Amino acid sequence: MDETNYSESVPLIRARLLKKMGENAGEYPSHVEQRFPRILARIAELWGSPELDAYLEELILPDRPGRQGFPHEVGLELFRLAALHDALRLAPKPSASGWASIDEVSWQKDEDKEG
Repeated sequence: MDETNYSESVPLIRARLLKKMGENAGEYPSHVEQRFPRILARIAELWGSPELDAYLEELILPDRPGRQGFPHEVGLELFRLAALHDALRLAPKPSASGWASIDEVSWQKDEDKEG
């Protein structure tokens, strides 16, 4: 789909994403908005879901050969958004199984109690 098709709805997308970002609105991706409004719309749609983590990872680490990549400032914004979204823990992580499901901190506490 052509990026220009989103130009009329960008203010609505911006308002929706800024509301979702709350106190982190200072990390709003203005370069993404200007150059890739389709991506901005997808970020706004997925904010707070595990799907956003996967989407941003796909954008940052493309697996298709021959892709040029993003301009530097756009790439930085996408990376910052990925880090922010992960740090805020807005998206529930899939439950782990086996050893990965053990919380290292609680495991250490149990070990301290025994010793």
